[in-house]
Amino acid sequence: MTTLDSRPVVTEVKDNYLTFTRGLLSWIFTLDHKRIGVMYLFAVLGSFFVGGVMALLVRTKLLFPGKVEWMTADEYNKAFTLHGAIMVFLVIIPSIPAALGNFVLPIMLGAKDVAFPRMNLFSFYLWVVGAACAVYSLMAGGFDTGWTFYT
Repeated sequence: MTTLDSRPVVTEVKDNYLTFTRGLLSWIFTLDHKRIGVMYLFAVLGSFFVGGVMALLVRTKLLFPGKVEWMTADEYNKAFTLHGAIMVFLVIIPSIPAALGNFVLPIMLGAKDVAFPRMNLFSFYLWVVGAACAVYSLMAGGFDTGWTFYT
């Protein structure tokens, strides 16, 4: 006669994308598409904040035209160009395909992860370096092309 095993049944608890491992290095070297999507989301929101500050500078200058000269016409054009370039190239274009695409698309397809997770992480860091170079080049010397720069 056999007896039933009296050991408790242990269910495996899987970690989710936020509690997989702890620490900054786990986020820097992650290959999880959800974490990369969250990193894109925060980077895009940071770019949105910087572009919003530039918009506030432009609107503040237009609030008092000719009365308070705290921004020259050249600085105004540079702030206008920086606002537009950040909003178009660093917020609008990467927000949907990068942030939401990384986070939601593999889940919708039923895939465990994206096809090339290392390339996905590399593309995020390439975008961050490109964004930093673009913002630095506009702020360091800058160019005042205005709205015609976008096309």
